Amino acid sequence: MIFGKEVIMKYKIKDVKRILNIKEETLRYYDNQDIIKTSRDESNNYRYFKATDINKIFAYKMYRSLLFSSTDAKQLVSGNSEDYLLDKLNEQLTVIKNNQNYLERAHKHIFDLQIKLNKWKSFQGGFEIVKSPGCYYHPNQTLDSFILNSTVFENSWHCFDYFPSIWPCFYYEPSIDDKISFGYGIEVEHVELADMIHLPPTKCLYTMFLLNTDLFEHMNTLLEEANQYCRQNGYSLSGITYGNILHETKKDGLISQLFDVYMPIV
Repeated sequence: MIFGKEVIMKYKIKDVKRILNIKEETLRYYDNQDIIKTSRDESNNYRYFKATDINKIFAYKMYRSLLFSSTDAKQLVSGNSEDYLLDKLNEQLTVIKNNQNYLERAHKHIFDLQIKLNKWKSFQGGFEIVKSPGCYYHPNQTLDSFILNSTVFENSWHCFDYFPSIWPCFYYEPSIDDKISFGYGIEVEHVELADMIHLPPTKCLYTMFLLNTDLFEHMNTLLEEANQYCRQNGYSLSGITYGNILHETKKDGLISQLFDVYMPIV
């Protein structure tokens, strides 16, 4: 205070750049978007920032770091009430919880795929006995084409609501004219999905193979090998064979697909 008047310190844009480690063009953007309101020196047209401007920029960046949108963050540093802030905080907690759930499911999908690809690198063929993860299966393709049906379309769209917990899958049911189809498998827990085929977790033979020919042609060979394994180890095949299409590669013009397969046994 000098002679009863408050001295307000003003900072040039280069000073604020160093204080907050923010580019000058970003600071100009904040000013142009009315997140802050700098003053101008009429003699040289320089922008000048007050301490309150600098602190407001920090607060804005803090709210952006909490995943608030730029619009919401601007409102949160614009002098609204505590009740307004509480409402926005409650909304944001819901957003973060949903995002956290999505990221957890994305992490699981990536982790599971990573495990399977690493397994394939050292895979020696044959079968092992595992418990299948269980999934809901929606067929939308035959061997020849997509199924152009409004009900199938709607179920496909419903599946897409469950990204990233979806895998490209196939489904083989020998008892129905060797029926084979392709579609989407959804690995979700504690959820019942109507109009989809439920494949619950069960004891299975598990194997992997890389295929550059028709999957249908390969299934007879696979079933023969599985039945032989079962006879030797006291099991029998029982139920629907299904699996995931893990990856597709192209080498010398030849396309190959990597599959893993679950074959229920009793």
